[in-house]
Amino acid sequence: MNVNELKIAFLGVSHWHVPLYFPALSKGSVVAVSDSNETISEQFAQQLGCHSFTDWKALLDEMHPDFVFAFAPHNEMTAMALELIARKIPFAIEKPAGMSEGEVLKVAEAAEKADAFCAIPFVWRYSDTVAKLKESLLSGKILHMSYRFIAGPPSRYLVSSPWMLASETAGGGCMTNLGVHFIDMALYLTDSASADVLSSAYQYNGTYDIEIYGSSLLKMETGASLVLETGYAYPMDEEAKRENRWCIVTENGYYTLAENRLEAREYGKEVMNISLSTDSDVYYPKFVEATLDDYVNGRRPRASIREMLTVRRILDRMNEAAKD
Repeated sequence: MNVNELKIAFLGVSHWHVPLYFPALSKGSVVAVSDSNETISEQFAQQLGCHSFTDWKALLDEMHPDFVFAFAPHNEMTAMALELIARKIPFAIEKPAGMSEGEVLKVAEAAEKADAFCAIPFVWRYSDTVAKLKESLLSGKILHMSYRFIAGPPSRYLVSSPWMLASETAGGGCMTNLGVHFIDMALYLTDSASADVLSSAYQYNGTYDIEIYGSSLLKMETGASLVLETGYAYPMDEEAKRENRWCIVTENGYYTLAENRLEAREYGKEVMNISLSTDSDVYYPKFVEATLDDYVNGRRPRASIREMLTVRRILDRMNEAAKD
């Protein structure tokens, strides 16, 4: 079977990332969508010319998809993933795939026992930006990384995903939603399998019981340090949706990336200015294409449930440190 022959289904289409997936899919490849919000499910079904369901299990029963892209409130993700594994349906599931390390471990163990295909959209692994940094642009061992990713205010989730604003259903705020991407990227860039959490501080505004701004200090397995800031704090407009700013220090240089431009300062060389995309949205279609290609060709996904487990473990430690 090739990619164009796959019958694809989307579960939980009220998730804000879902529209970013569609440009990578051929017309007619999506056979069904589901969401507990019937209006949203039907809107997507009309757009795609496919079937609409409010019960995702009923979709699986009736449509028998070949591949599923799964989205759900975080407190429902583990059950959804385990059901897909039990039905032997290959899938990709949004991060964090569970509310705790223990829940994600259940999914990882079940997936490995069943030899299931499970991909996680850590989309920076699929980006030209990170590939170029890792393969050619960074000179010398990484000593320190600083990532700041500040998205729009929490109120933007009220339209389609109000569950994102409650710890009972989301498990956490900006670090759970945004920070996990950069934990994974730091692990990937330094070839680390773990990291120690040295400190965390979270900020709340009293309206929601999730953090709206967070900062953490980590030490990677290689000894590199990481300062991570995430937040729901950026006053959005039509031109600017977020701030995404990176700083990487190596043995041989200093690299800053922001607004689609990398400034590379290396000892003994002229300053280099290189165009690199800092918009993560553009990499979701690439994730879809690569994931489906990996599946039909029998390859392991670039980010599997095991990578998610490592990140979830670190995130749990960050959350605990913020309580101290």
